Amino acid sequence: KMYSLKPIVSDFDVEKPKNMYVIKEINPREEKADKFLTNLETSLAVGKEGDLGDLEEKQEILLEKLKELKRQLVSLQDGLPLCRKPAQVPQESVFPKDLVINVNPAAIPYSLLLMLKQKRSPLTFTVNFYTHSTVSQLPEEAAEFAKEIAGLSTGSGTKVEVIWKAGMPTNFEVIINPTAVFWGEGNFIRYLTRLGVLEKSQEGDDILVDMSHQLQAIGEDRKEQAKLADRLMGAMRKQKITQSVDFATYSALRNFRNATKSGKVDGVLKEIEGRL
Repeated sequence: KMYSLKPIVSDFDVEKPKNMYVIKEINPREEKADKFLTNLETSLAVGKEGDLGDLEEKQEILLEKLKELKRQLVSLQDGLPLCRKPAQVPQESVFPKDLVINVNPAAIPYSLLLMLKQKRSPLTFTVNFYTHSTVSQLPEEAAEFAKEIAGLSTGSGTKVEVIWKAGMPTNFEVIINPTAVFWGEGNFIRYLTRLGVLEKSQEGDDILVDMSHQLQAIGEDRKEQAKLADRLMGAMRKQKITQSVDFATYSALRNFRNATKSGKVDGVLKEIEGRL
């Protein structure tokens, strides 16, 4: 059962003081808001009268003058015997300066031979051969290669020093300068392509260049090498061949022929030689 409490303080009237006076606000809030809105509406309601209208008229006159000036320039240009084609800057194939190439005699760099034979972008360089102490006897194919290169070298241009050397991690080492060294005949061909010495490569070239490198890298496994040679020749028939692919595949397939004495690659080698 609930119970109720009587209020402690009962309601009572408070008498307001009569000696105070009331001051009205000088700027009532409602009046300020109304004035702001009125000024905003007035500023947005500006038409073409006054300064803005004059500015628009001047802008239109200026644009018309610019259009007229452009028409006059075009008419003057049409009357002059000008060549509208961009100037063609002749591009020369510049072989890198003074290269040193360490080569395993079992992997002859036939790409150098094709570079001297090809006529699409003639290159000028001289090849000198040296034999490292790690090579006791130079294979017959390597000696024939050096003789053929000597007959094609012009005696001028870049000097390329080829050193027959065994016992390297790879068959081909290029020394551009003391701080720039890279491995692989395929990478050397890519390097020349990026320099603009050889024709621009296309999509799919890297796969064929890599297959060419692998064909020489697995030289001791003749069965796998023969299978890879077949795949390489099959892949070559499926796409348009560029210079970089010609040089890389020719070198790999001819070295394969030297090692296996197989004549199944002769047709492809002749096709490549015919494209020079």
